[in-house]
Amino acid sequence: MWTILGGAFGTALVIIILVIGIFSRRTSNANPPVEPVLTIVSRTSSTPQVEITPTSTMGPELPPSPTPPELPEQDFDHGQLVTVFGTGGDGLRLRNAPDLDAAIGFLGLENEVFRVIDGPIDSDGYIWWYLVNPYEGSKSGWAVANYLRSADAP
Repeated sequence: MWTILGGAFGTALVIIILVIGIFSRRTSNANPPVEPVLTIVSRTSSTPQVEITPTSTMGPELPPSPTPPELPEQDFDHGQLVTVFGTGGDGLRLRNAPDLDAAIGFLGLENEVFRVIDGPIDSDGYIWWYLVNPYEGSKSGWAVANYLRSADAP
């Protein structure tokens, strides 16, 4: 008798749990109303809107190389340290080849120190030296001698 009563009680308990589970799933799947988390309020600006019309479909280009100042020719020794000077803060273009049409590898800054590795090469009416930054070897290229001076110079 206790077995039948326990079985009936167990079956009733399972049915109650299933019913509660079914009804609780329906309410848990209901989507709560969406409330904004962030509201962006734009302020009007007194800055006038400017419309820019592209003049070319080509990418940005560097301005043409300035004409180097006329300076007395200097001979540097291989391994000698030199500094960039006389660029007026614009920097010195170090190129992939000793040629004004060669690609620019990077820009040497005013007073930046380089080691002379190769040169001189006379090309395009200028004397070129191959320079390497002694502190960052990836900075290297050919530079016009007119913007270089010995690191020992005052």
